[in-house]
Parts: sequence; structure tokens; C-alpha cells
Amino acid sequence: MASARRPDAPLRDADILAALPPPPRDVHVRDLARTLDLDADGRRVLRERLKALADAGRIERLRGNRFGRGTHSGEVTGTLTMTARGFGFLSLDGGGEDLFVSGRNVGPAMHRDRVRARVQEYEGEREASVTAVLEHGTRTFVGTYREARAGAWVNPQDPRLPDTVSVETDGRAAARDGDRVAGEFTAWPDEMGGPRCRVLRVFGTEADGTRETDVIVYDLGLPVEFGAEAEALAVAAKPPGRRELARRHDLRARALLTCDPESARDFDDAVHAEPLETGGWRLTVAIADVAHYVREETPLDEEARARGTSVYLPDRVLPMLPHALSSDLCSLKPHTERLALVVEMEVAPSGDVGRYDIFEAVMRSHARFTYERVARMLGLRDAEDAPSPDPDPAFESLRPVLEDLLDCTRALRGFRRRRGYLDLDIPEPRILLAPDGTVADVVPAERNEAHKLVEEAMLAANEAVARHFVSQDRPAVFRIHDAPPEAGIARLLAAANAFDAPLHLKGKVTPGRLSQWLKGVGEHPQRRILHQLLLRSMAVAAYNEESGLHFGLGSEAYLHFTSPIRRYPDLLVHRLLKAELHGDPLPDADTLGALADHCSRRERLAVDAERTVQDLYKALFLSRHLGESFDGLVIGVTSIGLFVQLDTHLVEGMLPAAALRDDQYEFDEEIKEFRGRRSGRRFGLGAHLRVRVNSVDTTRRRVELGLVAVLIDPPPMPRPVRGNERPVRPR
Repeated sequence: MASARRPDAPLRDADILAALPPPPRDVHVRDLARTLDLDADGRRVLRERLKALADAGRIERLRGNRFGRGTHSGEVTGTLTMTARGFGFLSLDGGGEDLFVSGRNVGPAMHRDRVRARVQEYEGEREASVTAVLEHGTRTFVGTYREARAGAWVNPQDPRLPDTVSVETDGRAAARDGDRVAGEFTAWPDEMGGPRCRVLRVFGTEADGTRETDVIVYDLGLPVEFGAEAEALAVAAKPPGRRELARRHDLRARALLTCDPESARDFDDAVHAEPLETGGWRLTVAIADVAHYVREETPLDEEARARGTSVYLPDRVLPMLPHALSSDLCSLKPHTERLALVVEMEVAPSGDVGRYDIFEAVMRSHARFTYERVARMLGLRDAEDAPSPDPDPAFESLRPVLEDLLDCTRALRGFRRRRGYLDLDIPEPRILLAPDGTVADVVPAERNEAHKLVEEAMLAANEAVARHFVSQDRPAVFRIHDAPPEAGIARLLAAANAFDAPLHLKGKVTPGRLSQWLKGVGEHPQRRILHQLLLRSMAVAAYNEESGLHFGLGSEAYLHFTSPIRRYPDLLVHRLLKAELHGDPLPDADTLGALADHCSRRERLAVDAERTVQDLYKALFLSRHLGESFDGLVIGVTSIGLFVQLDTHLVEGMLPAAALRDDQYEFDEEIKEFRGRRSGRRFGLGAHLRVRVNSVDTTRRRVELGLVAVLIDPPPMPRPVRGNERPVRPR
């Protein structure tokens, strides 16, 4: 029995198994910790042991951090992500390393379905085999409409979906044979009669960026329009009255300011710093009080929850909230009274955050800065950049606040650096659009210390709020980022040695040790790919109602509090804080766990959409450079060819294996390399090539390259100690 365990005894798997209720009952991890009489350290060990037991199939992990002996022993649940090559990966509920799913073990499941799967081992590698579909994740799709005497059907353009979907007799709209259409599933592959759909929209034949973005939005099933009730509530919302303002802290005189990109239209955070007489600073982070306007269980809340997050595309934003709120009433516009939820912190000269306070306030932003303006005023664009006066006296008068913010956030960053965090240098692509909507260029997004100034303030506020919940032993919606899985670290170690940038890891892998390695490869000629290899070795971050490690930040407890206009988890955290301040009932861990899982899934879909649309615009850009040659780096290798990233633009293309015609090349699956039978020439990760743009398919977002010359050969890759690697999921 669990009660027989001494509180000071080490936690054993047998103790955990004995404390679990008999099937079909299950238990939340918090209740299980109480049963086992565990303190905070013991709970951390419990979560690790539960994860290991679930990964091994000895217990069942359910939604919302619930566990049980289960009626499906040896099985796990998670979300299936298919690839165009017919295999997939299972992202487990509750986190952990993704499991490989071969094509023969997918069963009736489709891309993005939530499934139950049996865990098996082949040659020392764990695989999953789908046993049941729990929830369908794909609702709409795009394909080619076909019609014949026997009926009509759609051939989806996404190779991860069924080849053919029948069209309902009364759901054909105005489609004609050969049209590209958006369809909505009405039946699924695991139902009698197979998958069926109705036609939602018929597209034209143009291949411009706007039309193709529309196609992608439907293909991913992203909500576009808000319901009439939600829009009406947003438009009817009014600024707060005197009674509401009077009960809040009055920060209207404090010189809070916003700092965002030039293109930003919604401002959800404002910051201020001033020195303390005892040393250090008082840092104020004010966040738009979205929860005041978006109440639970209203049409506005339902729409926001369904989206989970705003989706940012090159030519538009699909907002989480209607514009009447996101760009107007909730937005912290300059010189306008706004409601805010505030975190006020004392930051020591060392950068350590001590006392903090959380309260509701009324504020007035004193200025709307852009990153470019702050960088120019403080001289942050490069090492030789000198501070320069702003021509507008109103902005120049706020220079002392900017200087105090810079000093304070530098101290915060220094503290985090000593604690240990990952400082990855992987440029984000920025799509530059011409006035006519065509793609002018794809360049790295500019980043300087002005961006870091705001980021550090937000990180400090997020950690302070997370610490607040942990100190009270309360569930919330935390941001979890597990330590890298062993397989990912093994791949990184092998590649680092091959690139003559050895990574020495003894004992536990920590962000501090990895950061030291990154610092050491700062001038390495292959630093770009080394940073990418480290990113690929990482676990995927997710939301969870229990606090846990955020490995990338080196934080024991972290959450998202600072962007409630565009992220539903932040809105949930605001509601929890306001409920505490007002003495209202708090949701239980089960409710928060289900919401955390939902937000994680919506985030993955949003990331998928943003990357897919970026790929479209990259293809449109290269379609204007057919026949031209560029130098590029091989950043990925599969059996069908090499993925090459161009040096002068953040654009990638595929060099097919069939295009290597000077020899007969064989693909080595173990070390991901092509080798010529006669010449011994190698093509692999890290090779530098000159390539030509041969063809571009904007509909499928594919760029095919041809080989012009080999500039630098790839380093020799060592063979892994274990058996053949499974395909690595692209991140």
C-alpha cells in the first residue's frame, strides 16, 4: 500500500503503481502527490517517474496530467503528424520524445488526429502503432474537384491526407471538374463508406500570394471570420467607468511606454524602470487587461479559445480577438486610458528579481516606440553605433526611462546568463512585400538589443507570475520545455565531433553547458548549421497545468502572461490572477489541464500555418529567379535529396538525388550521406554548393535545384553507436 511508504524513503515505481486507483479510474498528479505525501522536490521526481512509466507503457497517461493503470496497458495517447512519405510521428499527451509511426502502423488515422497507440520496440528503437482514433484533427482541406457519372470526389493536394474523398450529393456548390476547391469532411476514413466531404469554396486559377494564402488557411482549417455574436460583443464593449477606474491602482502618471515592430497594430505590453535608492531598479510591466472584456463562457471567449492564438502571415493576421478589441479597446495606445494587469518587481544590481507585486491598474502609455527608434536613440544597432538625440522632444524627454530600462534588462540578462540559458542564433525569415503584393526579398529579421530590452522585461514578469503560483502550490497554465531527449543529444554529439566542434557533456545535460559550447563555436565556419543541429535536438515546448522545467530558459517555473491579446494561455493566467485578487472560485487542475492540452495543439497548428505560408512566399520569390545560380549550405539530407539553404536569402530548395548525375550515388541512412560508387564523392550535411534554380511549384511550395559546383565538401560523419536511426521529425 502507498501509505506504507516512509515520507523520507526514496520514491519507487512500486510505490507509484500501488497508489494508482484500479481501472477504469484515474488520478491527477497533484492528488497522487498528496497520497504519497511528497514535498516540492518529491513531486518533481514523481512527474519524471510517471513520464517514464507512461513512456514504457506500464501506465496510461490521459489528458490533463491524469494517470491510471488503464484498460489499455502498454498504450499511449497523442497527436499524429504525418509526413508526405507516408510515415508519421506521435506527439505524446503530456510531453516526451515523439514516437515514430511507420506507414503500415498508421491504420485509419489521418494527419493531426489524436489517437491511441501501442508502443513497441524494433532494434532498440521505440515505435508506435495506432490502435484507435480518439479525435479528428483535420476539418477542412483543399484539393482538385473531379466529377464523373458515378459521382464526384476531391483529390486533396496535401499528400498526408487520403488520396480520394467522395463529395456529398448535396454538397457540390458551383464546382466544375478540374476546379481547385476547399472541402469540409463530413465522414472520416474509419467510417463506413470511407471519407466524404462537402465543398465550401471554389478557387480561381491564379497563383498569386494572396490567393494561395487563402488556400493554405482552408487547407489547415484555420478560422477566418468571427461569429456575429462575438463581433457584436466586441463592438459593444465600452471603456471602463469611473467606479472601475477608482478601485484600481492609478499609474497614469508613470511614464510607461510601449515598444514594438513598426508594423504592429496591437500593443499589449508597456514597460518602465527607475533606479532605487538602495540600488537596483523598480521594473514595471503593464499588460492589457483583456480578461476584463473577454468573460468566460461568452461567444467572445469561445471564439478566442477555438483559435488559441493569433496567426501571423506575411500579408495578414488572423487575430485571436476581433479588431474592435485587439487593435482598439484592449490595445495600449499612447496617451489613452487603458486597463492593465501589472507586475511590479524589484531588480537587484545583480539582476536577481526579489520582491514583486501583482495588481490591477489604470494606465496611460506615454509614447509608442518602435525597436528601430529605441536602437537609434540608445546606439544599439552595432558595436560602432553611437546614441543619437531624437528629433521629437516628446520622445527625447523619455530617454532617462529608456536608459534605466537598458541598464535594468542588461542586469536581468546577466543573471540569466550566469544561471544558464540557451542563446541560439538562428535568424528568422522576414518576407519583404512590394507595393503590388509580390515578394521583393526574403531576408533575416533584424534583431538588436532593443528587442532584447523588451524581451528581458517580459521574461522577468512571466517568471515572477509563475513563481507566484508555485509559491502557493496552485495549478496554472505553465510553459514546459523538457530537457533534450537522449537520442537528440546523441545525434548532436556525433555531428559536433564531425564538424570539429566537439561537445563534452559529463553527467546531466544543462542549458549552461550547451550555452558554453555555443559560445565556443561563435567563430566556427559552420556555426549556422551547428545552431540548427542543436535546435533540432531539443524537445518541443508545451503548456501544462503543473509547473516544470523550461530547459531553454534555464527556468524552474515559467508561464506566458504578457500577451493576452494574441495568446489564450496568457488570458487564462490573467483570469486566475484576477480570481485570486477578487476572491472568486478557481478552476481545478483537471479543467486547466484540458485547456493547456488544447492550447498546445492550437499552437502547433498555428506554427504549421506560419511556416507553410512562409514556404509559399519563398517559392514565389524564387519563381522570379529561375535559371539563376546561388551559393548555399546543405542543412538537411534525406533519401530523396539534399535541402540547401541559400546564403544571400533565407530560402531553401531541394537538390534531388536524381540530379547527381556524374556518378551512381548511394544513400547511407545511418550517416545521412550520398556517396558516389566510383568517385567516392560525398554529399551530406554541411556541404557548401553552388546551385541553380531549376523549377518552382508554388502550389506545392516546392523548389527544385540543380548542382552547379561543389564549393566545400561535407565533414565525415561518424556512424552512430546504436542501430539505424529513425527519420528525424523536421521542426
